[in-house]
Amino acid sequence: MSKKELGICLIGCGRAGMIHAHNFMNKVPGARMVAVVDAAEEVARAAAEELGVDIWATDYKDILGKDSIDAVVVVSPTNMHRDTVVDCANAKKHIFCEKPMAMNTQECGEMIEACARNGVKLQIGFMRRHDMSYKDAKKLLDEGAIGDLVQIHSSTRGPSKPRPWMYDLKKSNGILAEVNSHDIDAVRWFAGSEIKELYALAGNFRNPEAI
Repeated sequence: MSKKELGICLIGCGRAGMIHAHNFMNKVPGARMVAVVDAAEEVARAAAEELGVDIWATDYKDILGKDSIDAVVVVSPTNMHRDTVVDCANAKKHIFCEKPMAMNTQECGEMIEACARNGVKLQIGFMRRHDMSYKDAKKLLDEGAIGDLVQIHSSTRGPSKPRPWMYDLKKSNGILAEVNSHDIDAVRWFAGSEIKELYALAGNFRNPEAI
């Protein structure tokens, strides 16, 4: 590996994780996948073979000290984000962490503090801020091309069925955070302000009689 290349370790080799890995391999100049981690051994082995990497593990702690790893991509269930990010920061690895960032604001603060203390970068996966269609829309809003912004309606259709762990509130923050956090972030960005008040109505469209 060239010294100019950034060695990437993928932590979590599910659908989203492998999308990230292939993007780094094919679309990010100077980045190279060097290691993969997944709690399921067969998944880790298969990912390593698919990506052509020699280093794989079922526990990131077993390989985090390797010099070939400069940065990690964390795509594990939300309840694992805090510990993983803090451990990686303490190992002086730069971090890309999928959204939602963590289970609560306290965990988020601990992650930010660990990265600041160790001088490493932390980025959360709100990719819409880097999507040209969204960037063009933001530019038009900022220029006043459509007048004053008074209301935003956001609707999302995900490309796949939510994973079973996303319904488990011990492992995630629920579907609203796991999926619609993209919408919440985009609305905050477009509006150029933070949320001041919340009001919500909920419904179950598949089984209307269920709560």
